Amino acid sequence: MTIAIFGAGGHAKSIYDIIKKKKFLLFDQKKKFFKINNKKHQIIGNHQTLKNKKKKISQVIVAIGNNKVREKYYKYLKNNKFKFATLVHPKSHRSIGSKIGEGSMIMQGTFINTDSKIGKNCIINSNASIDHDCEIKDNTHICPGVIIAGNVKIGKNCWIGLGTKIIENCKIGDNVFVAAGSLVTKNLKSDSFVKGVPAKYAKKKLAKF
Repeated sequence: MTIAIFGAGGHAKSIYDIIKKKKFLLFDQKKKFFKINNKKHQIIGNHQTLKNKKKKISQVIVAIGNNKVREKYYKYLKNNKFKFATLVHPKSHRSIGSKIGEGSMIMQGTFINTDSKIGKNCIINSNASIDHDCEIKDNTHICPGVIIAGNVKIGKNCWIGLGTKIIENCKIGDNVFVAAGSLVTKNLKSDSFVKGVPAKYAKKKLAKF
């Protein structure tokens, strides 16, 4: 099996750590080399080159942390009929009944409890904890160290910042940015930016995440 990694930044290195025992090809828009442990791996093209080499590729993963960019290339590759890898680090834990959508990445040290559902093209980053009966919709990034209590619902294209805590039964809309270190204690409306302990709506909203 040959997996194509689209991306050549820090998150792509973490993805390599999951698939390192398999053959892989690297694609990126700008960088020429991908360096791991002082070893250089050549970038062989961009998204258009990837399309041209489709016959040589079993699966693809979009290894980009930025939600908007990751979604853009996920849609491009989906429209071109690529098959997506779903990657789960061997040092993570998935409980019975949990489900993970195509193209999603479950990183080292994560815990996903019973009957929780992760959508497509998501990142559940290092040491995040998602309790029972939660739902994380497509293209959302759960950053390292996030703790999510039971029965929490998080919409599409959200960014849940480093070390955030979300109490049970909260519902978070689409396109929500939660700043690092926040404590979410109530429902959050779509297209909002929140921060603090407890988290409150902020006037300034980040344009890209």
